[in-house]
Amino acid sequence: MKHRRQAQSSALSFIDCICCGFGAVLLLFILTAKSQIDQKETDAKQALAASEVLQEAIAVAEEKQKSVEKKLASLNPQPDLTEAIGLSQLDTEFARLSKAIEEKKAALAFLDKETETSEAVAASERPSADKSYLSGLRLQGPRVLILLENSGSMLAEDASSALTIIRSGNSRQSEKWRRAKAAVRTILAAIPKGTKVAVLQMNQTASLLFGTPENSYMDPYENSELIRLLDRLETLDASGGANLLNALTAIKNLAEQPSSLLLIGDGLPTAPNPMNKSLSEQDRIQLFNLAMSARPNFPFNTILFPFKGDPSAAALFWKLGTRTNGMTLVPDKDWPTL
Repeated sequence: MKHRRQAQSSALSFIDCICCGFGAVLLLFILTAKSQIDQKETDAKQALAASEVLQEAIAVAEEKQKSVEKKLASLNPQPDLTEAIGLSQLDTEFARLSKAIEEKKAALAFLDKETETSEAVAASERPSADKSYLSGLRLQGPRVLILLENSGSMLAEDASSALTIIRSGNSRQSEKWRRAKAAVRTILAAIPKGTKVAVLQMNQTASLLFGTPENSYMDPYENSELIRLLDRLETLDASGGANLLNALTAIKNLAEQPSSLLLIGDGLPTAPNPMNKSLSEQDRIQLFNLAMSARPNFPFNTILFPFKGDPSAAALFWKLGTRTNGMTLVPDKDWPTL
């Protein structure tokens, strides 16, 4: 009697093939993405090197052109035959240098245009590396307001170091202040499409970096608006005290209220201080409570950079975030990347 051959299942091997194929595709995607990033970095370095070479060549050609002009000016207006030959040679050299300078300037302008185009594309392709880091913040749309503290304390981690930087006049070289600005850029990059953003600076005064109280919000995916905002951010200095009540009052006066707010600062308010006295921690707590009389009714998120002498700040902003359905974040020293 013949035995019937039993059918063998091939389901396991089929699943293995699918998994292997998926793994290969995933690996190929990762390698391709890494290659694209490396290529962009290489292109940027090459463009920068080419720009420097062109600028140096233009400077050398212009210096030679000035030398030729001096020789031409020193020649006899009624030259003899020998001088006429020299004059002709100088005229030829001057024309050659002029043409070379024009060509190099045209090449430099073209290179700058290509770089701007690349930067515009990069601005529209929002980075995602920091999104996981910021995922705890509750930045609800459709309107997010970033409140950037630009008081003197944002220059250093303690009052004496901040005062030294202010006196030196090199506030833009402060690592802490550059980190705060980088945090604004990182937030703008992480904002989802369809959400509009306003940025308000806060020291003893409060004002928008872009727009007006009637039209405060901009689309961070509109490159022309974004570039204008980033230009204003780049030139913003840090000085004076921090008047949180003044800032919250300015926000209340906006035509459209934010759906959520993010404060980038380093502690409790230090203004108003009409007597210009040295403030204790209790004084700053009272100023914080005074600011809360504005009763913010939107999620209040806080990124708190370090500052010595303000131990109550983290707890008070955490309570404020809990009450308004916001979040307080104390970033690592290496965030954001400069």
